[in-house]
Amino acid sequence: MFEKIKIEKPAKIDFSNIEKYRIRPTDQIPKPETVLQVGGKIISTRKNIFGITGKAKVGKSFLMALINACVLKKGELGMLSSYLPKGKDKIIYIDTEQSDYHVALAIQRVKKMVEDYKIDNLLMYAFDAVNTDMRRAYTEYLIQNTEGVGLVIIDGIADLVKSINDEIIATEMSDTLRKWATINDVAIGYVLHQNPSDSSKMRGHLGTILMNKSETVLQISSSPEDDSIKIVEALQTRNAKPDNFSFKINDGMPEIMEECYQPQKSGRKPRKTFSNTERYNILLECYKGLKKSQNLGYSVLIEKVRENTNDMGENAIKEFLKYAKEMNWINQDVPKGGYFLQDFSDGLMV
Repeated sequence: MFEKIKIEKPAKIDFSNIEKYRIRPTDQIPKPETVLQVGGKIISTRKNIFGITGKAKVGKSFLMALINACVLKKGELGMLSSYLPKGKDKIIYIDTEQSDYHVALAIQRVKKMVEDYKIDNLLMYAFDAVNTDMRRAYTEYLIQNTEGVGLVIIDGIADLVKSINDEIIATEMSDTLRKWATINDVAIGYVLHQNPSDSSKMRGHLGTILMNKSETVLQISSSPEDDSIKIVEALQTRNAKPDNFSFKINDGMPEIMEECYQPQKSGRKPRKTFSNTERYNILLECYKGLKKSQNLGYSVLIEKVRENTNDMGENAIKEFLKYAKEMNWINQDVPKGGYFLQDFSDGLMV
């Protein structure tokens, strides 16, 4: 005899609150506050989730150390930049894979990059020896009950579920992350390995769903010529795509490289990437000797940028000036007029 299949009835849904989810044309919804940028382009904002992925043992922990240090410093760290306001400037970092000893090493790595007093805002937990249900319960408790948190990192999101290949479990985990981020007004970053094949796809149904739900997913990979050089790029983002950047591991410490690593091609130079401060300093050189009331024509600006950036290509210069206009560093008082230099703004609070 075949056993009868038990069909569960869906839970009764209360529709009385449905109108609170409606977005009207007249609604004035402010932009969420930025938590992390790369080269001035937004990676994560509060009330959103973002991901870090790469092959196993590629160096994701070193990238997380850089992100932690940047957020704690509240400024620029190479291509990375961040600002969390006072009162929302703590980081909860949950490691589900490493032992207490290796988590302690990770804290010391970050401590070397920031002042001692700022390290107290990094709250690290080692949950490798805790079962799955307890890990998840602990994580939720910390997010909801730790005062002053602006960023949560879950280094090993796969260890908060019992199967990364179960579509229902994966969807529920993704929904939970979004709920935690929204209700608690925090950015949540997660780390999830890629498949061991040549694919850049994150593991399991969990990886597929999180790729679609995340504000940004960053990938880290190693240089084929030098394993100590790591390349970071955005696999997907809902914002303007940031430039790639690289860092090198020297004596166990990650250091962001001035130029993004690229395989050297004959007759071509590696592409230079700039932080916001570096971009604005180039503009200062272009306007050097001019009064604030004086402007520069577009063609003159192109030449001056070229002179101050070691012969940057035409398309790259136009992108540089387009970005400067978007940041309101240069503007026109009349259409087709010259460009005036404005005060510096890093665009972190948007």
